[in-house]
Amino acid sequence: MLLKAALLAALPLATSICFDTNSNSSFSVGSNFSFAGLPISASLLPAAEAKNSQKNTTDPAMKNTKLGKQLFEKGDYDLAIDALLQATYFARNGYAPEAFYYLGKCYMAKSEYLKAYDALKKHLAQNVSGEGWGNVAMVETLTALKRFNEAPPFVAFALKGAPYQSPIYCAAQVANAKLYEAQNDFSPACDYYRNALGDRPWTYFDAWIGFGECLMKMKNWSEAYKYLDEMLTTRQTIKGLNYERVHLDLGICLLAKGNHQGAIDHWHQCLEYNHDNKEAHLQLAMILDAENHISSAIKEYRNFVRLCDDPKNFAPDKAIRSKQVETRIALLEEKLNSAGPAPRAQMTPYMLMQEKKAEQDRIRQEQQEQQRQQEEQMKSLPKDAGF
Repeated sequence: MLLKAALLAALPLATSICFDTNSNSSFSVGSNFSFAGLPISASLLPAAEAKNSQKNTTDPAMKNTKLGKQLFEKGDYDLAIDALLQATYFARNGYAPEAFYYLGKCYMAKSEYLKAYDALKKHLAQNVSGEGWGNVAMVETLTALKRFNEAPPFVAFALKGAPYQSPIYCAAQVANAKLYEAQNDFSPACDYYRNALGDRPWTYFDAWIGFGECLMKMKNWSEAYKYLDEMLTTRQTIKGLNYERVHLDLGICLLAKGNHQGAIDHWHQCLEYNHDNKEAHLQLAMILDAENHISSAIKEYRNFVRLCDDPKNFAPDKAIRSKQVETRIALLEEKLNSAGPAPRAQMTPYMLMQEKKAEQDRIRQEQQEQQRQQEEQMKSLPKDAGF
C-alpha cells in the first residue's frame, strides 16, 4: 500500500502512461489504466491534464474550419476570421493548413496584407497536398505589399506540375501578370494574361479583362477595343463576365480615339448595369466639362463625390480624388455665376436627341391639355336647344 501511494503521488511527474490493452472499450473518465504495472483510475488525473486533453481536439478544429470556409464564401469576412482563428487554436500542435489558407484569403479580402502574409506563410509551411492555391495567394499578397522580388519563386511553385489550362495554371499566370503590371512592365504582363487565356474560344474573364486593360495601359487603344468588344459578342459563356467594367473600358478606348458620342453611350450602358459606378460618373463629368455642358458636368461630378464618400467604395486615394473633384465643382459653379452669358455649348448627337425628345414631350403635353379643355367645354354646353 505504501508503494502504491508513493506512485500515485508521483503521477504528475510521470512521463509515460500505459493504457490497459486488455480493455475493448474506449477511454473515458472512470476507465482504468496502468502505471508501472499498477491499476489506476482515470478520475485521479490532475485537473490541468484533463483540461489540456479537451483543447487539442480534431473535431472542433474541423468544424470551425468548415464554418470559416462557408462564411468566407458568403463574404462575411469578420465572422469567418473568428471561426478560422478558433480552428487554429483547437488544432493539435497548431496544424491547420486549410484554416490558415482561408484565414489568409479573408485578410486579403479586407486588404490586411501583412496578416494575410503571416497566415499564408503558415499554410505553406504545413501544406502537403501539393496544390498551388496557397502559392497563388502568396503572389497576390506580395504584389499588394510591393515586395516584388519575393514573389517569383511562389509563381514557380504554383506552376510546378500544373496541367496546361488547368484552373491553377490559369490562376498562376494571372497572378504573375498582375505582378508585372504592378511594376508598370506591361509587355510581359500582356504575355502572361495571354498564357492564362490559352486556346480559343476564350472563357476566362479575369485573364481577358486583364489582357484588354493592359493593352489600354500601353495605349494600344484599337487592339484593346477589339478584344474587349469581343467579350460582348462571343457566343461562349464567360463565367463572371462584368458588363459594367467592360462598357467602362470600351468608353475610355473610344474617348482616346476621339469618339465622344460612342464613349458617352458606353458609359450610360455601364450605369444601366450599376447606377453607382463612380468611375463612369467621373468619365461623363469630364467629357461634359470638356464640351462646356457645365450644369450636367457638375451633376456628374457630384455623383462621383457622393459615391467616394460611401464607405463601401474603399480606395486608398479616394480622399485625394474627391477633394480634386470638389475643387473643380467650385470653379465650375463660379463660372456659372460669373457675369456675362455663358458660351453656347457644343451639342453632341446624344444631347440633340435628348433635346428633341424633350421638345416632343412638351408638344404632346400641350396637345393633351388642349384636348382636355375642349372636353370640359363640351360638358358645359346645354343638352337641348332651349325651346
